[in-house]
Amino acid sequence: MGEFEKDQFASDEDAGQQPAGAPARDGVAAGEVPTDGDVSAARSSAPGTAPEGLPAWRVRARRELDAEYILAEAVPGSLDAGRVMDLHRTMRFRASLRAHQLRQLSTFFREDPEVQGVLDDADITALKVAAGLRCTYLQAHAMVRDAHLAVAWMPVTFTYLRRGELPEDWHHYLIRHTRRLTEDQARDVDAHMAAVQIPSVSQDTFEKQVRLGVALATAGTLPALPSQSRNVEIVGVDTETGTASLMVTGPIPEIQALAHRLDIAARTVQKAQRHALEAGAEGPLPFDIDRDLADRGTALSLRTLRYAILTHSVLDIDPVEETVRPYKILVTVPALTLMGHSDAPALLDGMTPLPAELARELAAGEPTWQRILTDPITGAYLPVTAETYTPTAQMRLQLRLRHPVCAVPGCTRATVIAAEDDHIIEYDHEHPDQGGQTSLWNLHRLCWLHHKQKTAGMIDPIRDPADDPAGGDGTTTAGPLETTWDIGRDIRLRTVEDTDLLTPRLARILDRDWRTYQRAHEDALRLHAEEKARPRQERAAEDRRAAWAKHRGRRIIPPGLTYDETEPPF
Repeated sequence: MGEFEKDQFASDEDAGQQPAGAPARDGVAAGEVPTDGDVSAARSSAPGTAPEGLPAWRVRARRELDAEYILAEAVPGSLDAGRVMDLHRTMRFRASLRAHQLRQLSTFFREDPEVQGVLDDADITALKVAAGLRCTYLQAHAMVRDAHLAVAWMPVTFTYLRRGELPEDWHHYLIRHTRRLTEDQARDVDAHMAAVQIPSVSQDTFEKQVRLGVALATAGTLPALPSQSRNVEIVGVDTETGTASLMVTGPIPEIQALAHRLDIAARTVQKAQRHALEAGAEGPLPFDIDRDLADRGTALSLRTLRYAILTHSVLDIDPVEETVRPYKILVTVPALTLMGHSDAPALLDGMTPLPAELARELAAGEPTWQRILTDPITGAYLPVTAETYTPTAQMRLQLRLRHPVCAVPGCTRATVIAAEDDHIIEYDHEHPDQGGQTSLWNLHRLCWLHHKQKTAGMIDPIRDPADDPAGGDGTTTAGPLETTWDIGRDIRLRTVEDTDLLTPRLARILDRDWRTYQRAHEDALRLHAEEKARPRQERAAEDRRAAWAKHRGRRIIPPGLTYDETEPPF
């Protein structure tokens, strides 16, 4: 492990202690879970006192946590007693492992030559860490910041974690409640927790002290304004039903005002629909989103109208000028599905499955379709040539299909809107014939942050010129393009462009899921029809019987007398 071998799970001052997972010494095998005597060797010899070098405990447990206390309810020497102690040693071992990983991440971040411990530049370290932990860039970024918080800003609680005396889940709780604090505030919380007998207190006491420490550290600071929480995001994507939810978060008065305006508008439209239906008006009716109001003969419900108004109204952005390139959704529909010969689902932006019926309905409502050809074996999108610097609209569509998320390895930022088309080999504006050409082989999509870092030379993508359809050897044009990334000075990663997942394999899997949904949907329709065919009086009588049965089964126990009391309390 290079520079990390020296630390392992303990610092130099604990050299006399055999850390879990360290090389074997003093008769303890490498990888063996340490015994209680091994882990607690660094404690002060006097029982019930804080370890040497740490502040004295002001918040104490009723009894020190030792083997006798842990096994208070177990028969000494029994199988259960052994298992309980094994679990306790495993808990301490996992805590030491977490401390070891945090120390590795903190050291990596602090000694990274491209970062040098500056939190604002932690993105580069995160890209390197993501390669080692096989996680996303955003997850690695959060780990690096948490490691710096735990090791550099909260050293006392980190010492308890390294010794195995602070459970891993407890430390997660501590970090989760302090990661938004400033350095001074985090150090104040660490000082507060140093006065707590962490090795022996209960989880409830620990969490209470964490909340108290955070409250004391942030006392006098202004709370975050509700206006800073304004956000709109898509949640609850259900690919089986083809639905999703839009969550709007903001100050309570603004949300209430939005809901009130939406409700007033829905009631106004509902009233207009009723008048139009009663008068037998011809032509399109207001907000008839399914074009079936005339057949239904009734106005839409308020809940449906709120949705229709929210999703089908023209947003007024005057006097702001509309963007030059309006937002478009990309739905890739297999040709057989479009022709009605297959019910294989479509893909929204290359990632989210859509039912075939919905895909055909969307295609039927569009005046123009864009044909996208893919390789039947690999699913790679076949290239579209271009000679100009600015990518054509067709090229942008293909780039979005190839890169639904940022092309940088580990980054998961979507490229639907906030992304930029980038030349891998820089375009030479003065000598176009000498620089990188505007072709799909030489283009990819990056989020704004990584585009900025690529321009600054902090990350460098490279593609094999032999794969260029215009000037290569023509041996690999059918497969997805591969890119080599130099992250900083010493890390090199490889990525492959996204392919059409529907063509080679995923269509069969999605088709199977779609058939499962269809069966469930048909069963639901059948049960609904059977229920609807029953006489109304029979259904009402069954509901009343169920309500009475539920009421009779409810047991109400008045306050006061308990089972242990023999006399009333009065």
